[in-house]
Amino acid sequence: MPTSQSLIVGTKDLPDSLNLSWAQLDEQFRVLRMSQAFYRRCTRSAAQIINQPISQLFSAFNAELCADIVRRRGQELGFQLQDHRGIRVHLALHSLPEMGWYLILSDINFEDPQMKELHSDYRRAIQASDAWLQHIEDVIKSSQEEVFKVAVAKAMSLTGSRYGFILLHNEKSKTLTLAARSDYPNAEADQADFIKDNTQVSELESRVWLECVRDYKPIIQNQTDSQRRLGDLPLDKLLLAGRYLAVPILFRSRLVGIVCVVDRNEPYSRNDARSLLTFASILWHSIELPRTLRAVSRQSKIIKSQKEQLSQSLTQLISAISEALELKDAYTAGHQKSVAQLSYLIGEKLGLDPQRLEGLKIGALVHDIGKLAIPSQILTKPSKLSKEEYALIQTHPLHGAEIIEDVEFPWPIKEMILQHHERLDGSGYPEGLKDKAILYEAKIIAVADVADSILSHRPYRPSLGLEKMAEVLRAGKGTLFDPEIVETCLAILINRELSISDHIGAALLEPLVTISLDHELADVKRLLTAARAKVAVVLDEQHKIIGVITHQLLEHWFSPLLGTAAEREQDRAPLHKKAHQIMQHSVPTISEVATSEDALLQLNLLDSEYLVVINKAQQPLGIIGWRAIAMTRNAFREVERLI
Repeated sequence: MPTSQSLIVGTKDLPDSLNLSWAQLDEQFRVLRMSQAFYRRCTRSAAQIINQPISQLFSAFNAELCADIVRRRGQELGFQLQDHRGIRVHLALHSLPEMGWYLILSDINFEDPQMKELHSDYRRAIQASDAWLQHIEDVIKSSQEEVFKVAVAKAMSLTGSRYGFILLHNEKSKTLTLAARSDYPNAEADQADFIKDNTQVSELESRVWLECVRDYKPIIQNQTDSQRRLGDLPLDKLLLAGRYLAVPILFRSRLVGIVCVVDRNEPYSRNDARSLLTFASILWHSIELPRTLRAVSRQSKIIKSQKEQLSQSLTQLISAISEALELKDAYTAGHQKSVAQLSYLIGEKLGLDPQRLEGLKIGALVHDIGKLAIPSQILTKPSKLSKEEYALIQTHPLHGAEIIEDVEFPWPIKEMILQHHERLDGSGYPEGLKDKAILYEAKIIAVADVADSILSHRPYRPSLGLEKMAEVLRAGKGTLFDPEIVETCLAILINRELSISDHIGAALLEPLVTISLDHELADVKRLLTAARAKVAVVLDEQHKIIGVITHQLLEHWFSPLLGTAAEREQDRAPLHKKAHQIMQHSVPTISEVATSEDALLQLNLLDSEYLVVINKAQQPLGIIGWRAIAMTRNAFREVERLI
C-alpha cells in the first residue's frame, strides 16, 4: 500500500521543476495524486489531502457543483472559487475516461495590470471604493446651496455616467422634489421648459421611485431607447430613454430619496450598484453631520445653563456619527455602543461623578471615528494586515482628533479619542504616552475596547469568550492597563452585569421543523401546519443542513395550476414527491451569537426574508426575520437608554 507521501509526484511530461499545481481526482472527486506545488499550496499534511474529497480544500466544491461538473463532462470546465484561506483561485478540470479528473489550480491576482484590463468592471468598482472618501470630502466642503449639485457630479464620476439627478422624499406630504440634476450631455436636449431643480410632484408620478420603494434595492435598467419607451410620468422623462442606475438613499432605516445616474456606453452592473449605494448612504450622513456639528458649536455658548438639554443633543449626535462609521465598517458594527456601555458601568463603579460619566460615554461612542479616514478594504480585510496597512490603521486616533477639532465639548473628548490606544508602559500609539500622561477616561475606554473586541462576534470569527478576555486583560494588568480598571471590568462582565452584545440567540425565534431527504411533501405540509412554522430545514444522514423548504414553495407545488399536459406524470402527484426533489439548496444561516446588526446586514446581502439561526454544532434553532430583528433592536436600545 503506497504511503500518502509517495503520492506527491511529478511526471515525465510535467516535472516538479515546472511548479505546476495539479491533482488527479477519482470519480467521487477524491484526491488520488498531486504535484509538489499543489501539496505546498494546500498547507496541509499529505494524509489530510490524499483520498479526501476536494471539498475539504474548497468548500464551494459541494454536491451541487459536482453534479453540474458530471453533467457537463466532455466540456472545458473552469471555476473561480475561494480556498480554505479565503484566497481566490481558478480551477480547470479535465475529464479522464473511466479514470476520473485532472485538476489544475492557479491563483488569481486582481492587482495584476493585465487582469485589471480584462476586468474593467472590477477595476471601476475598486477605483470607486478608493474615491469615496475624496468625493465625500468634496460634498462636505461644498456650500449648502451647492451640496446636492456636487453630490450628483460625484455620483456621475463614480459610475462614469453622462447625466444624473437626485430626488428627495417628503414622508409627510408624500411628494418628491428634484434636489439637483446635471446638465444634459448635449445642449439641444436641455430645453428651457424641461423639469427644473426644486420641481415637486407626487411620489406616484415617478416610476423609478416606486420601484426603489418596493424592494429598497438598486434598480438597474440596461435597455436603450431602441428597446423601451419612456412613460408619460413627468419625472420619468429625466431618464432620457437611456441606460440608468437608481439607488435608494437610506438614513436610519428610512428611504429619504434616490440617486440616479443615466447614460453610459457600457451596461451598469451590480458592482456599480454596490459602489453607488455605499456612496449614497455615506452621502446623507455626510450632509447631516456638518449641519449637526455647526448647531452644536452654536449651542456650546450656553452650555452651563442648559447642561441637561445639551447632553441629550450631543448623545444623539454622537450616535449618528457612530452609525455613519458602522456603514463604512460593517465588521465592527455596534462596537462603539458596546464600548460606551461598558465604559459607563466601569466609571460608575469607580466613583466618577455624573458629569464625567456623561463625557466618558460620549467619548467612547466616537472613540473610533477616525476610521472614517481609513479605506474600507483595509477595515474589512478578514486576513492578516501587512505592516503598511497596520501602520495606516494606527493613524485613526489622529484622524479622529482632527475630525472633532473645532467642536467645543465640556469634556476632553479629543484626548479620549487620541489616547484610547496608549498603554501604561509607553508601548501604545500614536504618541507612546506613559501612565500619568494618559487621561483616566482614555484608560477606561482602552480596557473596555479590548474586552468588547474579544467578546464580540465577528463575521470572520466567533466570540473568543470570557476566559480568553480575562486572560488577556490580566496578562496586561499593571503593564498595559490600569490594574483597578481591569479588575472592575472583569467583575462587571464575569458577574454578567452587562450583556455586551444584543445576540439574536436571545431573541424570540420563530419555529421551524427538521425533515429528512425522503420526507414526502404531504408529510412536510402536515408538520409545518402542526408546528405553525413557515420553514422546514432538510438534514442529511449526518444531521447536517443541506436544504430548506418554505411554506411558499409548498404552496406552489400544491397549486391547482400545477399539472399541465406538458408535465410528466409524477409532477402531477406532488403528494408523493420527496423533499430532496424540490428543496432549495442555498440556506440563509446565521450564528446564534451574531448581533441584530449582523442579521440585518445578512438579510440585505442575501435579499432574504428570513435567516435560519444555528448553534455552535451547526444545528438549527429557529427562524428570525425582519420583524423579530426590529423588536430585538428596540429592546436593546431600551437597555441602552436605561443604562
